[in-house]
Amino acid sequence: MNTDSSKNSENPFINFKARSLIIWALLISLALGFVLGIVSQFSSLDPNEPIYSLIIYNLIFILLCFWAIERLNRLGIKVNYLFGHLPSNYGWLPTLGIVITILLFSLGSGQLLFYILSFVAPEWVESVLSDKNFLSTSENIDTILNNILTVITVVVVARVTEELLFRGILLHRWTAKWGIIPALLLSSLLFGILHVNIIGLFVFGLMMALLYLKTRTLIVPIVCHSLNNLAAVGIGLLSDDTGITGSADILEQLHSYWWVGIIYIALSAPWLIYFIYQNWPNSSFPLPYSSNAEQ
Repeated sequence: MNTDSSKNSENPFINFKARSLIIWALLISLALGFVLGIVSQFSSLDPNEPIYSLIIYNLIFILLCFWAIERLNRLGIKVNYLFGHLPSNYGWLPTLGIVITILLFSLGSGQLLFYILSFVAPEWVESVLSDKNFLSTSENIDTILNNILTVITVVVVARVTEELLFRGILLHRWTAKWGIIPALLLSSLLFGILHVNIIGLFVFGLMMALLYLKTRTLIVPIVCHSLNNLAAVGIGLLSDDTGITGSADILEQLHSYWWVGIIYIALSAPWLIYFIYQNWPNSSFPLPYSSNAEQ
């Protein structure tokens, strides 16, 4: 009879409800969309402008994190124990190798996924691949602001908030409910589902979670996430410079170079499998929060 109360006192995440996080994400999204719609009705603002989508995206994640942190504080959960501290002698060179390996796998899996989907939904694939994060490099002030905000979003805001929500909060919460292995898989799967390249981002989320467990600090996955996205931005800019813009050109390139995806996966998968094997936790593996709280 005292087992449940003892469990609750030992694991503060048992009282944090993941469904509340999802509900608040939906409520914040609806509220911000409603406000944007009202403002556009009484001004010359065009809600379809890319910069407003970026602003809404940032506000959703920032407000959701503020709500989550407030909820954690009410439950007596210290956020600094979630983040942890970076060891003074931490070796970044192997971590950089992990980032490159993950990036190759994401590119390869994405290439093959879009190649397969191009036979089923070519219009959707073309629209996704032709969607540009950056606008024209003209000196228009709106374009410059959009591009600056894109960099901030891709490299900083979304990376910090996603790591806090997925690796910091959901991983601990679902471990308290189901155990560490289901929590690893479910949090990574949810992360993948919320992105276009489901397989690549599932593996990415899994690697970030294992890095978090290995280092006991969110700083490492946040830096890795930012570096990965910075590299992806650079690759996107190089792709924009090729001048391939038409639907036929994009799909032709995809069908001509689908084999590149296999090469990327062949180069990266063995290293990813080795890392996962070496760092896969057992059912009693201590989570970063409890380890940091004991120090």
